[in-house]
Amino acid sequence: MDTAYLREYIEFSRSLNFAQAAADLFVSPPTLRAHIHALEEEVGAPLTVKRVGQLELSPAGRLFLKRARAIVKLVEESAEECRALAEASSSIVVGTLEYAPFEESLTEALLAFRGEYPEKSLEILMASGTYANMESVAQGKADLSLFARVRDRDALQAPPLTGLPLGVGAFPFAAEECRFWMNRSCPLFERETVHAADLEGFTMLLGNSDNMARAGETLSAWFAAAGVSVEPDNQPCSNYLDLYLSGTGETFGIALGGVRSGLRASSDIKIFAVDDFTVPCDLYVIYNEERIGENGKLFVDCLKESISSLE
Repeated sequence: MDTAYLREYIEFSRSLNFAQAAADLFVSPPTLRAHIHALEEEVGAPLTVKRVGQLELSPAGRLFLKRARAIVKLVEESAEECRALAEASSSIVVGTLEYAPFEESLTEALLAFRGEYPEKSLEILMASGTYANMESVAQGKADLSLFARVRDRDALQAPPLTGLPLGVGAFPFAAEECRFWMNRSCPLFERETVHAADLEGFTMLLGNSDNMARAGETLSAWFAAAGVSVEPDNQPCSNYLDLYLSGTGETFGIALGGVRSGLRASSDIKIFAVDDFTVPCDLYVIYNEERIGENGKLFVDCLKESISSLE
């Protein structure tokens, strides 16, 4: 039953005059007549009767008027409640690298948000796939994400992120070690210790985001300083873990230390570090300043406080 028709019926009942009610409703009299007739068809009874040349509501019409008013009132109240809920609640999509400290900080920040703003509601939706990169956040595929950047050889500490896309905010989270992975098809798989020279001429498999292209260049410089040449190969993938299974022969890739995943625990995947050097990886939280909304901004403040308490 169309609530617009119910509103028209309520208005019509005030004058019981099709021409006058139609003018007040800004519809044509034939349209109003058709809508009232449609209600009669749905109810299965006439809503009006003519007495001494004038229209009156029938007994069914009077009962229906009472019900129509109640239905319209309920619809309006429900819409108002939903609008109020929508203003007080929201959700944000978060891209993670399955990095446990970040997920713990998210949980702590969410608890702090609920404690400080009990009248507000925020839901966190974890995004699976390749969302932990600048492009995904800038394009709105993820609202907030952990972002990992391999540190340059000459950088003594984590540099601030510069050249951020318009509307993307960022702040530092932590420093971690960049490690590497290989699968069982790699000839070095059974080695207990891997030196940089063992990877001479190998292909380094990476995702195809701008950050991964930069990571390939940066890590190539680390290996070059050790006299080793490796070739970055940036490939599209729907999930970062897909790369673990795509390598064959003399290939390897990068892996963030401290990340947990079922595939990493597989006996066919080996996470390793080279003995010649340790590559720092700086972690940042990046977020879409427009898409997160007011609740998201309050949550980001709680997340910053949660992170600062860890320092």
